[in-house]
Formats: sequence, C-alpha cells, structure tokens
Amino acid sequence: MRQTLAIIGAATGMLALASCAPVEEPPQGYALADDYQEIRLVGEPVACLTATRIRSSNVHGDGVIDFRVGSETYRNVLRSGCPSLRRSDAISYDVRDSQLCRGEIVYVLEDFGNGLERGPACSLGEFQQIEFVDTVSDAPLIMED
Repeated sequence: MRQTLAIIGAATGMLALASCAPVEEPPQGYALADDYQEIRLVGEPVACLTATRIRSSNVHGDGVIDFRVGSETYRNVLRSGCPSLRRSDAISYDVRDSQLCRGEIVYVLEDFGNGLERGPACSLGEFQQIEFVDTVSDAPLIMED
C-alpha cells in the first residue's frame, strides 16, 4: 500500500498537513479507470473480421480485446477468459483466408530478452461493434420556464 501526503505552503512560510490518507494500488492485471468508459453496442455480433482492415488492437485485461477496423471498434470477449492476458499486453495471431474469426487463437507476446515470443494462447469469441459514449459534454444546459 502506498500513502500519499499532500503539503500546502502557507504565506508565512509555514507548512500545513492537508491529507495523509492511504491510496490503494489496483491489483496487477486489473483495468484502470479509463477502461470503464461507457459503450453502446451496435448491431449484431459478427463471427469474423477482415484481417487487412484491422488497424490496431487494445487489450483491456483478462478476456477483453478491442479491434480497431477502419473507423469502427469491435470488442471481443475471449471464450474462456484469459488470466495471463493483462492490460496493454501485445498479442499476435495467425490469419487464414484473410479473416480473423471466432474460435481462432490469439497469443500473448512475452519479452524473453532476446525478442518477443508467443506465450499463453487464448480463444477468440464473437466480435461486437461498439461505440464509446461521451458522458461529458461542454454544451450548456437549457433551462425551461
């Protein structure tokens, strides 16, 4: 556990203690707050993505990977989870017939000092298109009479 201490300087040069509260560290493998962004599901899940259109992937942790395909994002919840997959891990996968499909395997890439090697394997689920919901708006509130 880490403790955070905030000190505020007074105009007279004296120091006052403002806070001394423990700050819990999230357990390893847990997603940080920005991964809890609200999403909206779009359409029905699909079984495959065209591999050449995948621009990037974002690993959220145990069992969740977002694939950026053009301007769209598809979330994949792995079939049996994947305890060895942690937030921001790199992954690799093989592509057959130019498609990445449900049931295919993604591998966690591990750095063994002499380069990246495939580590634990995890099976893909269906791909669900998502949109991120903007919960903060700078638009003024409209008040009615």
